[in-house]
Amino acid sequence: MASTSSPDTLGSSPAGTTSGSTSMNSKGTASPANEVELKTMQSNAPKGSIPLGEDIMQLARIGEIPAMQNLFATKKLTANHRDEEGITPLHWAAINNQYAMCKFLLDSGADVNAKGGESVATPAMWAAQRCHYYIVNLLLSYGADPLLTDVQGYNILHLATIDGNAFLVLLLLHQEIPVDVVDQQGHTGLMWAAYKGYPACVDLFLRWGANANAVDEGGLTPLHWALVKGSLPSVLKLLEYGADRFAETRDGKSPSTVAQEMNTSRIWLRALAERGYEPDGTQKAVPMGLSGYIRNKSVMGKFFFLWPFLTLLIAIWMLSHLPIFLGVPLTAATVFGMQYVAQQLANRGPSEYRILQKTPYLAGVFAATLFWVGFRYAFKVLPATYSSAPILNILFAAFFSFTTYFYTLAMIEDPGYVPKLSSRNQQREMVKELFEQWKFDEENFCVPCMSRKPLRSKHCRRCGRCVAKHDHHCPWIDNCVGANNLRHFVLYIVSLEIGIILFVQLSIGYIQGLPSVTGAKCNVINDTLCDIVSRDTFTLVLDIWVIIQLVWVTMLCAVQLVQVSRNQTTYENMRGHHIDRSYPSSQAFASAMTAGTTSLEGAGLTASGAGPNPALARPGAPRRHRGFCAQWSSLLGIDTFFATARDGLRDGHQAARPRNPFSRGVATNCRDFWCDPAPIFGKRSTGSGMLGGEVVNYHDMYETPTRMRVGRMGEGGAYRSVAGEDPEHMV
Repeated sequence: MASTSSPDTLGSSPAGTTSGSTSMNSKGTASPANEVELKTMQSNAPKGSIPLGEDIMQLARIGEIPAMQNLFATKKLTANHRDEEGITPLHWAAINNQYAMCKFLLDSGADVNAKGGESVATPAMWAAQRCHYYIVNLLLSYGADPLLTDVQGYNILHLATIDGNAFLVLLLLHQEIPVDVVDQQGHTGLMWAAYKGYPACVDLFLRWGANANAVDEGGLTPLHWALVKGSLPSVLKLLEYGADRFAETRDGKSPSTVAQEMNTSRIWLRALAERGYEPDGTQKAVPMGLSGYIRNKSVMGKFFFLWPFLTLLIAIWMLSHLPIFLGVPLTAATVFGMQYVAQQLANRGPSEYRILQKTPYLAGVFAATLFWVGFRYAFKVLPATYSSAPILNILFAAFFSFTTYFYTLAMIEDPGYVPKLSSRNQQREMVKELFEQWKFDEENFCVPCMSRKPLRSKHCRRCGRCVAKHDHHCPWIDNCVGANNLRHFVLYIVSLEIGIILFVQLSIGYIQGLPSVTGAKCNVINDTLCDIVSRDTFTLVLDIWVIIQLVWVTMLCAVQLVQVSRNQTTYENMRGHHIDRSYPSSQAFASAMTAGTTSLEGAGLTASGAGPNPALARPGAPRRHRGFCAQWSSLLGIDTFFATARDGLRDGHQAARPRNPFSRGVATNCRDFWCDPAPIFGKRSTGSGMLGGEVVNYHDMYETPTRMRVGRMGEGGAYRSVAGEDPEHMV
């Protein structure tokens, strides 16, 4: 960021260097982002004939405590020794993440707030620039002052934000640092987060109460700086929190002008559209005074759910009553037009409904199919087949009822949301506890939820909550599938599979029993097929539609039943196929979130520097956009099906499979799932489940489970970890 708002300096960083190409080195000065800070520091290290045992700075770097003790014992040097630049051993230990050495130096009387180097920075500032938040926490516990500033006016919060680590920022915000504390040019932490393009940090600052319309010395707001970077998630978040869309700098530049100068107009226009604004920043007009309804989430949710009922009815009616050469194009045009209407209403509705797939629209498509199948069955198929196929009718009625019940329950049930902490004091205590357990990291703490993450949980961006035993977010039920509703979801799709097969069988018998239509003529098919089609075209078209559904339902059933036998969730299944197995999978996913991204596509598989986990960084890789086929492959579960099938065929390469500590073998896994004492026709206690024949609660499961292994005759049993076992051997 620059201290002025002139066009020539809008893209400058606080150090006066080019946007996106600099970072702060160990002495607080600007250096190219691709340089290694340690090399720069080591180049300043004293060289010559000093023996290693007497080189206090080098001992601090490498963490040689015994040698350091010996050095202090001889009273040659002390913990507060400084070089010609004022740098102390504690500085070098802090930036090299030498925790034990830092503690030893502090216990030996090292000045925790000593300033040194060209930037005149403290050890905590040096550690913050490397995201060593365990070191920072240690220094803070020994009295480090978080409000001290370096020569450029940056305090530790500014430096942590510049690097973009949400965990370190959260730790510092819990130190009661004013959230809008400014540097010498009037830049707040929120401005830095927006300028650097870290949406997770932007969100954290805003939730902490940061001023979305604060201005620096040049009159630039966080929104201006977000547009300098061109970070869409950051711009969206600022607009959500009421950032002024028309704020002008001292040079009279609005966010729109800044976007034009920085070549980020496309990001600006898209953000405006997704938040319901016209390109000029004004609120989108809603015709006929319907704004109160269209911007009401409850009303629009019902609309998107019910709209497919009408769409499906019109589509089937047109296909069954119009000639095929006319019906197909007209039906396609009608369906497209009705979806276009829904999308336009979504553009003007609640912000979370800007994308149609994020509305209950797809859930409405399934519900509409279920409704019209039931309607056609009750008024056409049942009266004609109840005497000729009574068993089939009874079975279909039963499975249709099961499908409806379990579908409804899976859709409205709490999937197992992990309880949130109610106050910042509780959050602070939780953070403190995790630090004491060495578990304040992506695996164990969720920054968006500000709560500890149980095992098998995952934060769902659509729901905005962590879900215990998270399986996946299913757009067909407009809900997550987790610990509470996973069994209901599996029962729903199994009932649906059987119900579709029974309905098709009944429909065939029903159509065969209808009399031929005299004088029926068809232009495309032969007379025999024309006779069958003409008897009840509406029911036949409905059959074709449900048979199409049978394809993805069958794949989904296969995947879920295999995963039940493995005691594995879809998330656990799929993450092993997308993340380098040399790093913990869940850590890689969470690192993408911590780096300020919203998805793997948006962070983990982008250019280098996108996140702290190397498993997600591929230098030079372009951003991968999910195309139409990829999106529908994910929605229909095709990618999961083929990934599961590949696992089943990979018997000779079982060592490559991720370990599954929750599997107890096929028989026990299936018994745990199907014989769970929780009611099938009713809601279970939130978070509860069965594991190895025992009732557990996934809301407070924080340790990898152990299992009893019974030895041979005469040998006793012993508990052992199953973290290293292969799930294929367990199945």
